[in-house]
Amino acid sequence: MKQQQFKKTLLVSLLTITSGVALSAPYDIVDLGGLEGSYSVAYDINEQGIAVGTANGPLIDEDGDREFYSHATKFQDGANEDLGVLPDGDLSEALGINSSGVAVGFANVLTEIEQEDGTTLVAESNFAVIFDGSVNKLVEKENLSGTRAYDINDNGIVIGHGRFDVDPEDDNNPVDRGFIYNNNDQSYFMVPSLADEATRASYLTAINETGKAIGFSDAKIPDTEQYTIQSFIVDTTDNNNIIELPTKDDRATFAHDINIHDEVVGSIYISGSRNNQEAFYYDAQSGSGELTFLGFFRNDFTDSRARAINDNGQIVGRALVSVPTLEEHAAFIYEENEMKNLNELIPCDSGWKLTEATDINNAGQIVGFGVKDGEVRAFRLDPTGGAVETCESEDEPKSGGGSVPLLMLVLLGLFALRREK
Repeated sequence: MKQQQFKKTLLVSLLTITSGVALSAPYDIVDLGGLEGSYSVAYDINEQGIAVGTANGPLIDEDGDREFYSHATKFQDGANEDLGVLPDGDLSEALGINSSGVAVGFANVLTEIEQEDGTTLVAESNFAVIFDGSVNKLVEKENLSGTRAYDINDNGIVIGHGRFDVDPEDDNNPVDRGFIYNNNDQSYFMVPSLADEATRASYLTAINETGKAIGFSDAKIPDTEQYTIQSFIVDTTDNNNIIELPTKDDRATFAHDINIHDEVVGSIYISGSRNNQEAFYYDAQSGSGELTFLGFFRNDFTDSRARAINDNGQIVGRALVSVPTLEEHAAFIYEENEMKNLNELIPCDSGWKLTEATDINNAGQIVGFGVKDGEVRAFRLDPTGGAVETCESEDEPKSGGGSVPLLMLVLLGLFALRREK
């Protein structure tokens, strides 16, 4: 979410004035469509209501082959735009967009390499890119490869991560490292890990409009030889100013977003569980010293992940909506100290199962992905100010999550990290 302070749009204000007409539900749902294919996902939305993500293309034969399988997409009402790929590439994704409509993400390049036995091997490389009328790589940095850009603010500061060889003269392999890229002077700053060791990783996931970037990295547990994952804030106007966020019982924390008020959301591993996490909120401006845990839909549905927070403090993400073995998730909004299932806040006859909410802007518009007619589709929710509907039939319970396979959730959740380690 790009964190520029705005008032709610005139559209939302008008929708809350009923003029004697009963509004159907708290949110209208908009199918964002795609690029004439069967799959689309939205990752980010700006203050103008323009979302970005990825989609596949139309079928080209009876064998199920498609024109393309993942192209960065700008979702605009009635005019979705294929943002394209790099020359010699066939894949791209857009992961962040600022208020000026400039998007960032990554794209691949395929290179044919002839082997000694005469066969040809196709090697794939990923590059962080900016989508601004064309697809352009970030200026490449020595010893940095496999880059992805996750967010960009209105000042042209881009954050992402790649494989970085800290010291090419030693025997250590490259490690994942977060970077700050200034698109104005094309300079890089590589963010060190909190463990401050060449073999330890760091990641950045979002940046706000004041230049505060959020991320997480390996960190050494005090007075031990063990490591955990800890979240941090880095001030991109003073790269040496890195603030560690608190954790609890040295559990791994993954920060995903930060708003204009330096309020941070993410998730923390649950002790004793296999992979379950709990969504958290932290007010870095007040420096309270403790994380606030957001809970779950039910006490026995022990998994939740906060993905984004707007400047009004509304938080969105996904949470388990079944017993853990079924791995069904539903999109949520957290407001007024309550986690609400977004499937219960849309019209009863929508036909949607909302699986994950990935971003929310200051007008309260929410984007994400879910399942409709058996396909994974990108959606946008527009707030109406209406009342929650009481559904007549329980055959299709509104509280259910989508049936997106777990593997797909993991891939989407890389969130590209969108965002998980």
